[in-house]
Amino acid sequence: MTVTAERPRVADFRLPLAHRRELLDAGVLDPVAYHRDLVAYVRAEDPRLRAFVDWRPADVADPGTPSVTYKDTIDVAGYATRLGVRSGYRHYPERSAGIARRLAERGLPCAGKVSTTECALGSVKPSRNPVYPHVSTAGSSTGSAVAVAAGFCDVSVGTDSGGSLRWPAVYCGVTALRLTPHPDLLDGVHAVAPSMESVGLVVRTPHDLDWLWREYRLAELAGAGATAGGPADGPAGPLRVAVSGPPGEVLHPEVARLLSEVRAGLAARGHTVSRADLPDVWRIRVPAAELLSREAYDSFAPLLRTPDVELGADTRAAIVAGAGIDDSRYAALRARQDEECARLAVLLRDRYDLLVLPLEPGLPDPASGPPAVSTQGPNFTLVANFARLPVLAMPLTLSSQGSPLGVQVLAAPGADDLLVAAGVALAEIR
Repeated sequence: MTVTAERPRVADFRLPLAHRRELLDAGVLDPVAYHRDLVAYVRAEDPRLRAFVDWRPADVADPGTPSVTYKDTIDVAGYATRLGVRSGYRHYPERSAGIARRLAERGLPCAGKVSTTECALGSVKPSRNPVYPHVSTAGSSTGSAVAVAAGFCDVSVGTDSGGSLRWPAVYCGVTALRLTPHPDLLDGVHAVAPSMESVGLVVRTPHDLDWLWREYRLAELAGAGATAGGPADGPAGPLRVAVSGPPGEVLHPEVARLLSEVRAGLAARGHTVSRADLPDVWRIRVPAAELLSREAYDSFAPLLRTPDVELGADTRAAIVAGAGIDDSRYAALRARQDEECARLAVLLRDRYDLLVLPLEPGLPDPASGPPAVSTQGPNFTLVANFARLPVLAMPLTLSSQGSPLGVQVLAAPGADDLLVAAGVALAEIR
């Protein structure tokens, strides 16, 4: 790759990671020219896309090593943590978050911090979708999805307390893996809802995730993985998969058709696939929404009383929404959460290996204007958060409006390996 009179193309920086390593090892790709062109590309495109809040290109001069960015709610030593706050807040951590330390130990350099909605709660999206400009960037891990989809970095670490990693990834046409929640992974993370939150990885494709998972031993992150089978060898045998939509709630015909195609594709490859209503699973979205609201209040209400911190009206409204959930109700919600965690862990051990759910009932939201369709109940993504499960989200097709449609795949706690393998399997049936 050499600098040309034209601006570098996004395709130049979206090569599959394994293939890029092969080209570098073979001497076909010049690492110096690659890095130079990448810097020129980011400088030209990021003012429009607004993925970065702090970018350090000198720290990622070797394209043979995948570059990592971090959502601006995750502490990284040497960088300010801004929480997406518009004015008056800066935190300068002396120590990186647990997830950043573990990835650095594996030789993955930090390329910078990426944008988030204010306090990961605000409705104003700071970044633009680089692949589908007519589509919103959705949840709070917006900068992570945009940076990866644009080719600015190879993997980005975001957070997910209610779907905020999964929506941006699918809307931008990339893949996200919310890791099994673990206290070590949340150390140094400014969580919205600590009991429901986990960090996760955004990558361009399931095959990139598979390669990173094996090449950098990511299954060892805080004990994640260690399941039978794994992405290197595929599942140990046929999987037991339940494909489910919420009973009594209407799905857009294109979403329903996608679920049918997933069922047929997995069954054709020898997996045991069933269509299951699972009403008890879908009902936990209601207490999940309450718990998220109360914990968001606990997490960020102090900012409302902090001098010089200016929060948008949308953010303030999201914070105070949980103030009315008293301690007695909060204790009941946490007890219900513990019960559901245990129940779904058993369900995903004894009855199914994977649950495949739609990401949402309708088509992705447009970049401007009202949402594409009103959700009839709480968000579909809340199931995994309330039950503290790992979950993979990936796009599988394009809608009639040219927007990505995807699914989310849930597995038992610690079965992150299985989700990596499932991503590869789903990519191959499309």
